[in-house]
Amino acid sequence: MSEWCMSYMGCGGQTGLYLNGSHPTIEDGEVTREVVGMYSWWWGRYSVECGSYRSTSIQVKACPGDYYVYEFVKPIISAPQPMYCAAAFQSINSDPCYNYESLDRPWRANNESGNNICDESFSWNGWYRLFYYGMDIRMSETCVSSFTCNTYINLWLTDPHPQIEDGVVIREVCGSYHLGDCCEYNSNPIRVKACPGNYYVYELVSPPFGCVGYCTDVSTISQAVFTLSPDIITGSSITLNYDPCNNYNELDNYWRGIIIYWYTNGYVNKHDDTLVEWDGWYRLFMNGSNAQMPEWCVSYMSCGGFSALWLGDSHPQLEDGVVTREIYGSHNDQCSHYRSDPIQVKACPGNYYVYKFTRPTLSIPAPVYCAVPVSTPSVNPCYNYTSLDEPWRATDHYNLGMCDSNVEWNGWYRLFYNGQNAQMPESCVNQYMCGTSDPLWLNGSHPQLEDGVVTRQVCLSSWNGCCTYASHPIRIKACPGNYHVYEFVKPIFCGAYCVESTNQSIPSASTTTETIPSIESITPPVITTDTITAPPVDPCYNYYVLDDPWRATNNQHSSEKMCDTGVSWNGWYRLFIQGQSVQMPDTCVDQHSCGTDAPLWLNGGHPTVEDGVVTRDVCGHWSNNCCYFQSNPIKVKACPGNYYVYEFVRPNGCYYAYCADVRDPCSELRCSEDERCGMKNGVYGCLCKKDNHRPQPHSDSFETCESSSGSMSVSRCQLFEAGFPADVLHLNDPSCKGTVRNGRVEFHFDNDEHICGTNLVANGTHFIYDNFILGTPRSEKILKLSFSCVYPQPQTLSMNMELNPLESIVHKTLPAGEGRYRVRMIPYQDDEFTRPFTGAVDAELDQEMHVEVRVEGVDSRQFALVMDTCWATPVNDPDYSLRWDLIVSECPNPNANTLKLLQNGVSTSSRFSFGMYIYTAKSTKLYLHCAVHLCLLSSNRCSMDCDSGHQRRERRSLDFHDSASISMGPLMLSEGNTDKCVPDQVKVSEASCLCGSLMVFLVPLMSVLTHF
Repeated sequence: MSEWCMSYMGCGGQTGLYLNGSHPTIEDGEVTREVVGMYSWWWGRYSVECGSYRSTSIQVKACPGDYYVYEFVKPIISAPQPMYCAAAFQSINSDPCYNYESLDRPWRANNESGNNICDESFSWNGWYRLFYYGMDIRMSETCVSSFTCNTYINLWLTDPHPQIEDGVVIREVCGSYHLGDCCEYNSNPIRVKACPGNYYVYELVSPPFGCVGYCTDVSTISQAVFTLSPDIITGSSITLNYDPCNNYNELDNYWRGIIIYWYTNGYVNKHDDTLVEWDGWYRLFMNGSNAQMPEWCVSYMSCGGFSALWLGDSHPQLEDGVVTREIYGSHNDQCSHYRSDPIQVKACPGNYYVYKFTRPTLSIPAPVYCAVPVSTPSVNPCYNYTSLDEPWRATDHYNLGMCDSNVEWNGWYRLFYNGQNAQMPESCVNQYMCGTSDPLWLNGSHPQLEDGVVTRQVCLSSWNGCCTYASHPIRIKACPGNYHVYEFVKPIFCGAYCVESTNQSIPSASTTTETIPSIESITPPVITTDTITAPPVDPCYNYYVLDDPWRATNNQHSSEKMCDTGVSWNGWYRLFIQGQSVQMPDTCVDQHSCGTDAPLWLNGGHPTVEDGVVTRDVCGHWSNNCCYFQSNPIKVKACPGNYYVYEFVRPNGCYYAYCADVRDPCSELRCSEDERCGMKNGVYGCLCKKDNHRPQPHSDSFETCESSSGSMSVSRCQLFEAGFPADVLHLNDPSCKGTVRNGRVEFHFDNDEHICGTNLVANGTHFIYDNFILGTPRSEKILKLSFSCVYPQPQTLSMNMELNPLESIVHKTLPAGEGRYRVRMIPYQDDEFTRPFTGAVDAELDQEMHVEVRVEGVDSRQFALVMDTCWATPVNDPDYSLRWDLIVSECPNPNANTLKLLQNGVSTSSRFSFGMYIYTAKSTKLYLHCAVHLCLLSSNRCSMDCDSGHQRRERRSLDFHDSASISMGPLMLSEGNTDKCVPDQVKVSEASCLCGSLMVFLVPLMSVLTHF
């Protein structure tokens, strides 16, 4: 009986009954177990209530031989259609700890997402050991976030893993989904066993519902330990040198064909080549016929697996020997989304190849090596073909609902168009052309005579891309007489092979006409053709006038939606709006403009006359993305007379339409009085006026700096003339664009909300904020304009004045282009530094003075102020020979008994206190002086441990950045208190010439204009 709640199944009834507890052991004898019921119903989706019914208890006994017997009784009648549930498990013939299949699929981990891989599609058979890139990993035991593990509904174990002594146990499996709880779905239970070596094996089974997948938990990863069963004997291997063309394994799997799709061939089991024990060289077959790997993009979910692997380059020739080729895997519409490990390939006599397959990269979901059949024609198809002359196949014929999958193709075909030689197109064909809804075209060039028979991929044009889907590949051969033959096969979808309507041969008067028979076997024709080359025609004088008012860029949200896909474009066109010559917009156009949904504009700018004919990309604006749709490119030419002509082609979708620009670019630019509106390289911008003399771009720039911020402005017109419009310029951080003001492009950074990639650099003499302006237009030129804000170190600034109130400020305003900050010294009346002195100070003898030195105008998150030395003099001269040292080498003078150093080098302010005293009987005034410097907090060397007794450290270039001296005074002793003795610790000042101002902020213009 089942011991767990089961989703979606009533065990033959409506209420499934299961044991509410585990089965007994043999030693337990007969036991009583409670029976509960689960009820499920459909309400938009399945809903389950586990344990919603409680039936009559039953007796259970475990028997020798690993089975159980139950004394069933009549269930309760209140439950609708109750049925006892049974769960079947295969008997275990050997220990699964030594008989398992390795499952190394890292994409199952709970930190992976992006795909919806369904485990019901795999062929589960037996026991599995889970790995993560070769390391052990376990199934999750806790709820897993939805849409992880690369699946839709995540499966996890509801109970902990067993211990070794538990043997084989049964565990319930739950599925979590974002709309429900962690165990909204109950999958089939599985068996689990703990093995010696600290790993587990799981008997995984196919889940019963939906797109679900077993999840692994990355937090359980551990180093793998491999153990051998006692009856397994290891042997030795011998490596031999041999020719792989004569020593290979045959690999004949029909499901490796590129037409076996996961989602259309449900009967095909889903394969995974990471589970194959690859050994040596392999030759590919399909149903007994020679095959090879495809050299082109293969649709994902084909070849019997999830990720189709294909060869990233052409096969080698016989003379190349063994070569190495890249292996790619497709996903959605990305052909090279995955890159597997490269393999070796060799061409062999007899027109076949051998491959040294290895295990594909584990991170690729269910990868499989693909194969395509290859055969050698028994007769030369250049003289054994069927003529195919159906004009509706031409690329300029609209949809007629034709479908080549209904044709019984047989052999080789030569294409004609109204009796003229033709060939398949080699580039994207618009949807709904070639008489069908999904035209088929050749993804690759036609071969040359010497190439013989080649295989080419065939692409299908649909609403969401030129080659989103690939049909069966076909074989092609170039023939004498300048034509090709094709071995057509039934396409996968209802499409039709196209004929290039613009590439027919041009017969001349002397051409010998060839009679085209309709039978398959003909003799080689003899054709002599004198080719006549049509004289070149200048499209500037041979164009169609296109004057459709609805194409104007100001025609927005029109009720009638136009689509240029239905237009039979032919040749060159010149745009007009109500008789006025206009051009296509070469900047983004608002969606729902130009009478359509996705307006088409020129991405790349217009050419100049000297450029001649150029090719430009065409973008369609949709979903707030200016280039959401990329239409077919067109040719453009600039003509004398300041107009353009365009070779329009059918866009690749609806509703797209080519735009005509009626916007006035000059009014939007707002050029300054020193500029004029004009065009350069096909783009409108502000040019410099000829009579306005301006310096070169590298010198026409202005810089300002203030504390930890800076700005740079450059000439807009000079930049534009150099090929750099303002909208392509930014600082080191691309999100920091410039602002145009009065003809200049201004850039700004600071250390708050606009860091903009600014770098703080320190050396022994300066600290520097640097950034640069970068311009990357569509041309090959690159502009890099560097600028810096530099703080130099020593600079002396004297203060020969008395301060009243007693606050000293070293403060200097510098010219434009230089920055500013200041350092202040302030005396306070209290030890909490909240009440500064105002006016003159009359202090009592031995009164404690509180002094703060702080810097303003720098970033407090990066810098600290350090007091190197502080001293007192009886006169207002920091270099006076008589001085009293208070702070020496960032620490208190040990002879200054009353000095207290409160903080130094921890923030932008430093503090100390001392007792008032007299220097000489001749003076009652006291002047304070300090030499300070700035320090980078990131250096962790700004504060000195003054209690350790260490000597003064040497200043390092990483933390010492700027120094200054500051003075304050006088501090006045009150009259009647001047009879105190003069201290003995008075010494002659040795030097203070190294003290410098903290204020000078030099900014040399380091701008460099670099073109490369």
